[in-house]
Parts: sequence; structure tokens; C-alpha cells
Amino acid sequence: MVHTSAVSPQPPSLVAERAVRYLRDADAPVSSVNLAKEVLAVRTSDEAQATRVLDTAFAGDPRLVYAPGGWRPAVATATAPPSEASAAAAEPDVVFLLVEAAREAPRARLVLTAVAVARRRGDAIVAATGGELARWSPPHALRDEIRRLLRGARPIVHAPPGGLAALEEWLDEPLDDPLPLPLLGRRRTGIAGGHTAADLAARLKLSVRVDDDASARIELVAACFDALRRPGESWADLQKACRGDVHAVPWSRYAFTPDDLRGAPPHAGTYRFFDADGRLIYVGKSRNLKRRLATWFRDDASRTSRARAIVDAVHRLEIQPAGSELEALLREAAQIARESPRDNVQRRVRASTSRAQRLTSILILEPAETPWVLRAWLIREGNLLDAVPLGPRGGGLKRIARILESEFFSPRSGPRSLQARPVDVELIARWLSEHRDRAVAFDPTHLRTTDEVIARLQWFLDRRELSDGDGSPILPRG
Repeated sequence: MVHTSAVSPQPPSLVAERAVRYLRDADAPVSSVNLAKEVLAVRTSDEAQATRVLDTAFAGDPRLVYAPGGWRPAVATATAPPSEASAAAAEPDVVFLLVEAAREAPRARLVLTAVAVARRRGDAIVAATGGELARWSPPHALRDEIRRLLRGARPIVHAPPGGLAALEEWLDEPLDDPLPLPLLGRRRTGIAGGHTAADLAARLKLSVRVDDDASARIELVAACFDALRRPGESWADLQKACRGDVHAVPWSRYAFTPDDLRGAPPHAGTYRFFDADGRLIYVGKSRNLKRRLATWFRDDASRTSRARAIVDAVHRLEIQPAGSELEALLREAAQIARESPRDNVQRRVRASTSRAQRLTSILILEPAETPWVLRAWLIREGNLLDAVPLGPRGGGLKRIARILESEFFSPRSGPRSLQARPVDVELIARWLSEHRDRAVAFDPTHLRTTDEVIARLQWFLDRRELSDGDGSPILPRG
């Protein structure tokens, strides 16, 4: 509980939203006594008194029904976002997002632990979802629901440092001009960076309930936003307050527009920046081109001096989708080595003899773009023999079998296939160590025959997901 001297009552619609979620999880009628305890922290043994308290708190919310035996959710438990026509006639909805994340080590990758979302129309919460990510299975169902709630709304995000980028990576799409609540709170209260939503609520002297359930803690984000927003302040005023002295994007200099960036594919690939004289100044890659380019050219972004110089110098860009993330990485490395763009920093990877020996013979599996399911990379003695896309019915397995037989199990003498080309195995090893949750790598010769390797690949295709099986991975997996 956050203890304060002032009282800010919770909006009834948020209380009702909490009750809807609780009743949906309970999947059975719940008495007023128990429901009041769960959603209001009110303890009473009088059912009639608890019912009156809840009636007041819910303010006639049509999603909740009380009948003999207890409360239950009505048939419809959420209101869909408005149509485009109705949204255009009124002030856009806002969507509050609470993002929580953690790192296993100081320099480890930031991992999302909870995402909670509530959509508000006027003063009423019309839909909400989310919570601890570990409770959602499959996780893509939650992603789809959050994308639906974000559609056409203005996002207000409370996230730890790096959390917004992690959320956009998890959603596989950028947010449209998000309002960073931690930054607004820091500018207006002086609170230290890295604070939680509960810390900000305490700094604002709000009396709010801090719940163990992340889906209930979304109330903190809404309450803090309302307290930070000044009377008559527009959305543009709030964005300006957050932006401060950040570097603005010089759109008038570009041969592309924000609409061009929004039309970029949300898939892996490379991008190339050129200056006004047509010189290549930068080559980059991303697992999601749409999200990465939105990050480069976001108006409210804080940039390093190097990134600011690139954004100021670019005039046009080229986008080249790739079939997979590893393909984009290798293409980026090859273009940087071949063309030496002005603003790229050449990779210098310290060689590791033991790692190179372990990569003498390797088969890598990673997700592939539709209509393929997986892409298999076959590397032997520093040469990429082939990168074969695998279809859901096993298309590509015969091609892999021929390569396995001729190059791994019965190595032939003489020149290799024209497909073979040298690759930087150290670069691949580093990529594998950073993407243990997205790729599987093993030495095919650790199995006895080509048929056994193909059977293992078929196992991954049948599962439709990459988690290490019983084979021997080329790198330790966490």
C-alpha cells in the first residue's frame, strides 16, 4: 500500500474492470463478501452490506451481474475499440501500458515479465488485458489482444529504461508516438530515473492500492497520468513537455515520409542510408524493419551524437527484406566489409580457437518468414554450404539430405558447390550466443546418419517451435 496524506478515489470503471477479470478467472459466481475483499480490500461478513458497497463501486457497470449465488460477468466482458468513423468524430481513446522487465545480469538482455494494458474512453475504462507473462499461454494471444487495444489510441507507457524498446520488439511493431510517463514524471516531480509506477504514485501523494497482480497495477499508471496532467493541457502539450530539448527529425530534408516508414515490412532485413549526394553512409539490419526504422526517425527520441549526425545527413533510404534474421546479419556484415559506409563501425570480433573448432560442422535452425516455417543453415569448415527454407510439410528436407550426405557424412574431395561461400564463424557464434531463445544449433555429425538428422528436423517442424531437443547443441543453452 502507498500511504499518503491525500486521497484520490479509484475510478469506478477500473474497479469494475478488476472485478470482471477476477470473475472470469474464477469461472463461477462469487459472493459479494469475497468479491469486496478481492477488489476493494474491504472485509465484512455481511453479504447485503458488501453488495451495497460493490454496487456503489461498480456504478452500474453493465459487465457485472449480481444474482442469487453471487456475482458473475455478463456475456460481453469488454467493449471493442471504436470504429474509425466514430473515433474520428471524438477525442481519441488513450491506452495505458504498464511494462515490467528484469535482467538476469547487469549486461544481460532485458526480459519482459509483465505487460498490462487498459483502454480509456473519456473517463471510462472500456477494455483491459495483460498481467504476468508467465501466466499467458500461448503468449501470441496476449500480443494480438494488446495490438487490438492499441489500434487508433494514444499510448501512455510506464516502462523501465529499455522497456519501451523491449515491448516494441515483443509486439513486433512500433507504438505510434507513445507518451513516456516516467519521463513526464521526472520532468514535473524531479523523481529519479528508473522509478516504478508505485514510486511515482507515492511521489505524487496519491492514495492507491498496490496490488501483487500486474493487471491491477495498471491503475497506478492511469492515476499518475491524471495527477501529472495540468488543466487544459493538450496531447501536443504533453508530448512537448516530455520532448524537452531532444533532437527533432528534419523531415523536410528527406526523400521519404513517415507514411513510407509505416509501410516498411515488419520482417527481418537490411536498410541503407544515403546522403543528398548519393553516397552510402550507413548500413543496418533488424529482425523487424518497420520497428527499427520507426526508432531511427521518432520525433521524440533522445539520440547519441553519432545517431544525431546520421539522422541529419540521410536523404534517402533503401530497404531489402531478408528471409531470416541471420540472413540479414550476414548480408549487413558483407555490405559493410565490401562498401565501407562512412558511419558504420567495422566489427572487430576477437577470434576464439576453441569456438572456431566447435563451428567446423554446424546446422542452425531459426524461424523463417511465411510461407516457410524454419530456415536451416549448413556450415562446414568456415563455408556456408546453403541456407534452406523448410515448409510446413517438409519441403526442403530432401535438399538438406543431399548436402548432409555429400558434405558431412561422406565428404567428397574437389571443389564444393557453387552455393558455398566463406562466412565469419565468429560473427555467427556471437549471434548464436545472443539468440539462444530463437535458434537451435547442433553438429549433424554428432548423430549417426543423415536419416537421423532429417528426423530431428522433422521433429522441429512438427512442433512448430524451436526448443532444444535431445541432440547436442553446438553452444550451451539457457
